[in-house]
Amino acid sequence: MEEKPVGFTAFDKKRESSSCVLVYVPEDRADVLARGKYVKVVSEYSGSSRVFVGRVVGGPFYETEGIDVSAAEVDVMVSNPSIPRVPQYRAVYEVEVLGEVEDPEKMVLKSTYTRPRPKSSVYLLSPRELSRYFKFAEGGMLLGHLIHYKGVKVFLDPDDINVLPRNIGVFGTVGSGKTNTAQVLIEEASRCGWAVVIVDVEGEYTFMDQPNDNDKLVRILESEYKLEPEGLKDFHVYVPVSSEYFVRRDSELFSISFYDLSLPLVLEIIRANEAQERRLSRVWRELEERVVRVVEPSDAFEEFIGVRREIQRGFTLRELVERVEAMADQAKNRRMTYDVVSYEAIASKLERLEATGIFDKDNVLSVNRLLKPGKVSVIDVSDASDIVKNIVISWLLLKIFRRKIRDPSAPKTLFIIEEAHTFVSRERVEVMRTTLDMLKTIARRGRKRWLSLCFISQQPGHLPTEIFELCNTRIVHRLMSEYNLKTLRETTAGVTREVWRTVPGLHVGEALLASPQL
Repeated sequence: MEEKPVGFTAFDKKRESSSCVLVYVPEDRADVLARGKYVKVVSEYSGSSRVFVGRVVGGPFYETEGIDVSAAEVDVMVSNPSIPRVPQYRAVYEVEVLGEVEDPEKMVLKSTYTRPRPKSSVYLLSPRELSRYFKFAEGGMLLGHLIHYKGVKVFLDPDDINVLPRNIGVFGTVGSGKTNTAQVLIEEASRCGWAVVIVDVEGEYTFMDQPNDNDKLVRILESEYKLEPEGLKDFHVYVPVSSEYFVRRDSELFSISFYDLSLPLVLEIIRANEAQERRLSRVWRELEERVVRVVEPSDAFEEFIGVRREIQRGFTLRELVERVEAMADQAKNRRMTYDVVSYEAIASKLERLEATGIFDKDNVLSVNRLLKPGKVSVIDVSDASDIVKNIVISWLLLKIFRRKIRDPSAPKTLFIIEEAHTFVSRERVEVMRTTLDMLKTIARRGRKRWLSLCFISQQPGHLPTEIFELCNTRIVHRLMSEYNLKTLRETTAGVTREVWRTVPGLHVGEALLASPQL
């Protein structure tokens, strides 16, 4: 049976957007369309048909047919309860044109630089067509389903180097569903053989080895996805050795090796001034010559992140403090006042760093244990100070990336930073330039090594603009603040203002997805 169109495109009444068209839908089919639904538009061009795909972004608006809407009799018919019906009318929808079908057989969608002509036939897209056009291949990472289309499952391709390795941002206000989305990403990445490392600042991910017992979510899982709740199998929780409180009693304590931090990061962490930088750099190099045998990095980038091809052994933070104190004593003996003041200030800052208790204990965390296919490792820093949280994140990023450089066969890795705005923020960007440069470099050069960074934040407006340049896949849950929405609007390509207007009204668990895959 021939498919019947739901409506037809209209002439333009105003020229505001060249990416949208108006669609007239007759009164008896006015409810077939709704905002968020997808349509195909078949337009005749000189004897041949061109097919466009679009999304309904506005409407329904209602217009009378055969009589002016401003006529007095229209008001009478609408307002008088004794008149049983209103004048004949039609529904008007605004449709955003997403692209043109290049290959109808393979269902390939391409960009378009024109629009459907007036009186083009408009049809609802079937679930099968939607899945093909948007490349939602079965077997990928299952995120959920399209709004209005429970039969259309949304998958991200874990084997496309242009998707996850180009990094992810998950944004949304408290209670919008972003943590649940992150947990789905974690479970699906693990199922697809990725190693997953989560820096958990609130202790929200520490029991993911246990099946979900939320009755509502369990019903949805079973009825809509034909799945049963299941905890992660290869799952481990690690807690900094300096922590006093554990979310899980069976968490494993860990420390980090000070020498694995790069010198530029240490200088930034202790907020060394120019004179202190010169002196500490000199001491650092001298200590390296004494205790380390190193094959030089292959390029300036490897030198920046501290890649070392061969190491006899490094030095501890305590050894560095003692060497700085020795330099201060030497300066005193020589009555070099400026050197004394500078070295003593450095020693004081390093001792404050040492007081965090995170460095150079017996239980240094092994990155090799984290990077195993399917393994999920939660780094629970919920009881740690801000400085320890930032040090742990920087240290892990450096260690994981160095491992990726040395061993190209290391598994695909997803590194998740919760509440990312507390790690790097727009307000502190000038005092964290080294950290931000490290993030940018690792994010860009990590792509070909299958290292994906995922930034999660309820306040994207406070993240540096550089972070948005790195996140090519974005999952946006409900956001109410115009400050946060404006930041995302200005940095997310291909999303119209009409779509952004829907974000404050999203329900829990609903989200806008923008990705190179789509």
